[in-house]
Amino acid sequence: MGRYDTSIAIQEEARRYLAGGVSSNFRYHPIPVPLCFERGDGPYLWDADGNRYIDYVLGNGPAILGHSPAGVIDAVRRSLDIGQAFTAIHRGELELARRLTEIIPCAELVRFDISGTQADQIALRLARAHTKRTKVIKFEGQYHGWADNIFASVGPALNEAGPSDHPATVLQSRGQLENVAETLIVQPFNNLEHVDATMKEHAGEIAAIVLEPIACNSGVIEPEPGYLEGLRALCDREGTVLVFDEVITGFRAGLGGAQERYGVTPDLAVFAKAAAAGFAISIIAGRRDIMEGVTDGVVHGGTYNGLTSSIAACSAAIDELERDERAAYRRMDHAGGRLVDGLNELGREHGLPLHAQGIGAIFTTVFTENGPLKNYRDYKSSDEAMRLRFVEEMQNRGVRITARGTWFMSAVHGDVEVDATLEAADGALAAMT
Repeated sequence: MGRYDTSIAIQEEARRYLAGGVSSNFRYHPIPVPLCFERGDGPYLWDADGNRYIDYVLGNGPAILGHSPAGVIDAVRRSLDIGQAFTAIHRGELELARRLTEIIPCAELVRFDISGTQADQIALRLARAHTKRTKVIKFEGQYHGWADNIFASVGPALNEAGPSDHPATVLQSRGQLENVAETLIVQPFNNLEHVDATMKEHAGEIAAIVLEPIACNSGVIEPEPGYLEGLRALCDREGTVLVFDEVITGFRAGLGGAQERYGVTPDLAVFAKAAAAGFAISIIAGRRDIMEGVTDGVVHGGTYNGLTSSIAACSAAIDELERDERAAYRRMDHAGGRLVDGLNELGREHGLPLHAQGIGAIFTTVFTENGPLKNYRDYKSSDEAMRLRFVEEMQNRGVRITARGTWFMSAVHGDVEVDATLEAADGALAAMT
């Protein structure tokens, strides 16, 4: 019997009832098919064939405390006894909102939603209403949800992407309205001069600059020194709203997100994924005068916003992340740092251009002779075929990472898992030479 026979059979069955066999296009992972998983516990997952994996996908980031963390599960279990959807304020929601205004630097007011895509949408709507402008600057290779008005230039082929200093606005889905490009201006990441010139060219037109402060979707690329500060200054100069998309970096780059890590405060920020350790919640946070737009004509709704279970999960996750003076972050930094260093060393030993970079809690592996990565073009120019081969070899050895090469750490990945992962990587790279 083959290693993935049961998953292959389940995927064949799933395609009879689920469009594409999965419930999100971002779950297509054909190595050999999207695997079917039975359960998760701590840093491990088990698939339908009984294979165990050290999991560095973690649901694409939410499981920051590992799978089925006891404290969060217990809090959610208690919440079920009081009801789920009140369509009104409840005490847990109020307490969490107060707590978030103390944790998140930009948060004078917050609102809750259930997904990063939807929270990004209200952030953009608030920014446009506040400035009475329409255009938005986004950065090549960055993802802010799959909604029509922002889903562009996330992963364009280099032959479609236009000049590096003036990227094209490339729509990413059939069925998108083509006039989206009229309101989006795509820029290269980590190049402040280009943003400055663009804002001068479009003076008085830019409602918002929206960005992942760490480019997690295209190589886990940190901002260069002074870059975020420079964007902050440009937005202040032009009266433009600075929006940090912290869907990935929120609660992961630090409890207060990348804005806390780098000491640059945006006007608005969006959080999701790790916020509730695996439960569905998103947060829009920001300046009082902008956020109060929701009481002055800016519509934001959602039946499932502020569910008792999601609020309980987020509160309990924060408890765990704050415990012992935020020891969870020290553990992730230690384990992630060991992996980055160990993977780079293994690449050198095997004579392969494996390059790992990022921060302890999230990093990437690509194959390139031109590291470190500075922008999307650097990431896209790396050897994709070799990266996917590495992903496959690691999966066959019981280590699960994302197809794009991103590794998410949890607070429960320890030295045992790191040692086993580096042993698997040694074998994977040997098989590739």
